[in-house]
Amino acid sequence: MLRVFNFLKSKNKKEIRTFQKHIKNVLIRDDDILSLKQKENLDGIIGDLESLYRKPSPDNRNVLKAELSKIRSRYELVLPPKGLKILREYTEIFIVALTVAFGVRALFVQPFKIPTSSMQPTLFGIHYIKKNVVPDFPQPINFALYSTQRAKLKIERSGELEGAYPVETKFFFPWTPFNIGGIKYEMPGSPSKVAQYVFNNGSRKYFEAGETVCDGWLSQGDHLFVDRLSYHFSPPKRGDIVIFTTENIYNDASGEPLTDHGFYYVKRLVGMPGDMLKIDGNGLVKLKTAGTNRFRPITDFGKVFRKIFSKKGGYQGYWAVGRLMEGKTVKVPEGHYFMLGDNTSVSADGRYWGFVPRANIVGKPLFVFWPFSRRWGLPDSQPPINVPTTITESSIIPQMRLQ
Repeated sequence: MLRVFNFLKSKNKKEIRTFQKHIKNVLIRDDDILSLKQKENLDGIIGDLESLYRKPSPDNRNVLKAELSKIRSRYELVLPPKGLKILREYTEIFIVALTVAFGVRALFVQPFKIPTSSMQPTLFGIHYIKKNVVPDFPQPINFALYSTQRAKLKIERSGELEGAYPVETKFFFPWTPFNIGGIKYEMPGSPSKVAQYVFNNGSRKYFEAGETVCDGWLSQGDHLFVDRLSYHFSPPKRGDIVIFTTENIYNDASGEPLTDHGFYYVKRLVGMPGDMLKIDGNGLVKLKTAGTNRFRPITDFGKVFRKIFSKKGGYQGYWAVGRLMEGKTVKVPEGHYFMLGDNTSVSADGRYWGFVPRANIVGKPLFVFWPFSRRWGLPDSQPPINVPTTITESSIIPQMRLQ
């Protein structure tokens, strides 16, 4: 019996110490929001708890418990308990978690969506896919796996394209409504994207009743995480896929800023500071690095360029246009880089607007997390698909995304 009584006294002593520790933590945690009077009262309560702890234990343990209860009541007068305590605590945890997540995003890893087809077949932007290329699962599953939205249009009444409605948003993605023959339709994608796969870039105006204009899917493009950290410790390397901002970069022909077409671009780094580049009569890029006296084929500078010039699976090499027209030589200024898109036939890249300053470079792709296609995982790690690239590759590349 004596042993049980001593245990209960010890338990009360431990409770006093725990309460003391809690108040000290409150003083540290809320130092900037507690008033001077509150701090003085809490310091007094800590002193009273210390006295109570050192006071000889009474024979009746209820006496010690009663004195501790009085001190707790004083504490609640200084800091009255707030309602919905559990909800507030979980809300605070959630806010802290979000703050940490956004801090990590801003400093180290950033989600990024490939908007265009300029890096196909390495990375895919928003594109139309013909039916039977994507497995025909129910729509929610198809979208979750492959980022695809059903794009089927069958004309109910003959007529002309009469006009468009304001773009609608469904599950964060745009849909474009329009009229044909007095009937309203809507298709996934922005007006410019719908114009590509429905209206042949605006060339189609009249449609016949019963005609199936398209029967496929619109993919929302590759989504990936961007490594924003590595380039703070090591410089960009030739052959890297690079994400950069378009600030202070202008189109050669029109003079318009690239920011009018997008704040972020993604291209492959081909020219380093001090390099000289040209394209020969066979369409092969050659470069002379700083400090050397002869031009070498770009394929000598890494397997990624041998892949691009393989002429397989959609890779086309690089076409001689703009600043890299045949017979021209480009020299990359110090502190700048020369970028090209892998899908050279449709890529608005350094051939049309020049060089990217080092300060504009944000990072490089780290991991493709959606959709679950052949490209899921580490970017640029797959060999080309073993089929010949044809002269009309830009029109059939989208059909190969899951091969």
